[in-house]
Amino acid sequence: LAVKVNDVQNQGAYSLSTDHVEASDILIGTISPPEQSVDFYGALQSLELPYSMHSHPVIPDMLQKYSDSDWVEFLPDQSSTTSSCGMRAKLQMISKSHSLETKREIDIFSRKFKYYLMDGVPVHRVLSNNNGATTEEKVLRLTIKDPHSLFRSSLELTRKRRPGVSNVGIPSNFSTTFENVTKLSRTPPVTMLGNYELDEDEKKRFFSIETDLSPGPIMMLAKSKKDAMILLCGLKLLLEREKMLS
Repeated sequence: LAVKVNDVQNQGAYSLSTDHVEASDILIGTISPPEQSVDFYGALQSLELPYSMHSHPVIPDMLQKYSDSDWVEFLPDQSSTTSSCGMRAKLQMISKSHSLETKREIDIFSRKFKYYLMDGVPVHRVLSNNNGATTEEKVLRLTIKDPHSLFRSSLELTRKRRPGVSNVGIPSNFSTTFENVTKLSRTPPVTMLGNYELDEDEKKRFFSIETDLSPGPIMMLAKSKKDAMILLCGLKLLLEREKMLS
């Protein structure tokens, strides 16, 4: 198989991206795609990321209140629905006394949320540094390693794939097993953001995960407030169900 490089066409297509184009730069993705390819790459992305193709899970009414409050692993379970672990008491109460329809509604949400997270949810990771903070496009994805134990599954935050670009060894990527998650929150930690101030819309979309191995919260901005609510409520539900089974 022979591959011929047409430097004239490459230079014409990428003239707005850089002054000089090497074929190797195009293949490994070090320069941005030409403006003419935006629609084409958008179509490829929509096929690669089912997030934009399927309806999203709907939080059951009885769980709506848990889409805003924090979840902390080491706090004792309380019957108060305002506590971080209040969902556990609610689920135990539902398992004993509520109708089959209520249980079925929660089961459907749990199953759809797993698929939603396995397909990949686009987010922006907020990275703090000495100069403040920056954001980077990522995909949050659940990878199930053992269907009998969700705790062994991994929660991964990786770069959105682009044609010809490897996703291996990216420093800002993140991965943890489910059992290592210790906190979920929608409250921005002001001290870690430095001079970076979230606007009102970003505060609604903020979401973070902490593990017993991470130096601090893994901070993200979901695409919408609705996505942030689904992520917090859905992850809480999966974690609490695993704890009740273990």
